[in-house]
Amino acid sequence: MQHSPLSTGFIQLQQRQLFLRTEQNSADSGHAVMVIPPFAEEMNKCRHLLSAAMRQLAAAGYNCFMLDNYGTGDSAGDLDQASIDIWRDDLYQLLLLLQQQGYQSISFIAVRFGVIQLFDLMNKHSLPLPLQQLVLWQPVFDVSKFWQQFVRLKVAEAMAAGNKTSQKDLEQQLTNGDNIEIAGYPVSPAFYQSLLNSNSSIPAQLHNIKLYWLETSQLDTVALPVQKMREQLQQRCRLNYTQLKAEPYWQTTELASAEQLITLTLQHLTEGTQHD
Repeated sequence: MQHSPLSTGFIQLQQRQLFLRTEQNSADSGHAVMVIPPFAEEMNKCRHLLSAAMRQLAAAGYNCFMLDNYGTGDSAGDLDQASIDIWRDDLYQLLLLLQQQGYQSISFIAVRFGVIQLFDLMNKHSLPLPLQQLVLWQPVFDVSKFWQQFVRLKVAEAMAAGNKTSQKDLEQQLTNGDNIEIAGYPVSPAFYQSLLNSNSSIPAQLHNIKLYWLETSQLDTVALPVQKMREQLQQRCRLNYTQLKAEPYWQTTELASAEQLITLTLQHLTEGTQHD
């Protein structure tokens, strides 16, 4: 089976110039791994880890693809022109492209906000390729919690400058039709609205799928919100949960290494996927 290769570089999806990173192996398994990176500064912190994971997977015989969302990374556009709907459409178009190229199945590695994007995609589309497995790094499942954490950056920044603002004030500005800027990222009313409308509940398509949740924590126990989500997922899919004691790679000041995380990701994907 030969695919016309999608190489690293710009591809055009829906008239948008998007940057696609690929790591591929000439031994063709017909199975693609798609990586959905986190959002904003967390993407900068994780990019080197995702690249390393993709390289190792390619060496093990997998073809890996990671798209920079429109308005982020190396893709065209600015964040204030983007929305979750645009990002979802682009991911779906990429899956269709992989299907056209002859891929038979797909697995995902989704990181932090990437999990919200993946679940939203699965709740609004039937995936064009059979899903084999998911590996989630430090997943964020709750849109309102994600937004609250992101807005907190702005509130802290304002306090440090001797100004006062609140989540409510910022949301009011967006409701009034104004862009706001958080940690150097311009957020538009359309982006905010699309975030509120995204559906990150557990997708029905996860039924009986292998899902690997890799949680990094300094705690010896499992945090209560994590326990609750774990119970919900256990009822819907075949869940394998691992808690790693390591530094929080998605938010450290210096770029962190996360060898154990990458090793487990490789192990899970290579164990659970049947090569054709």
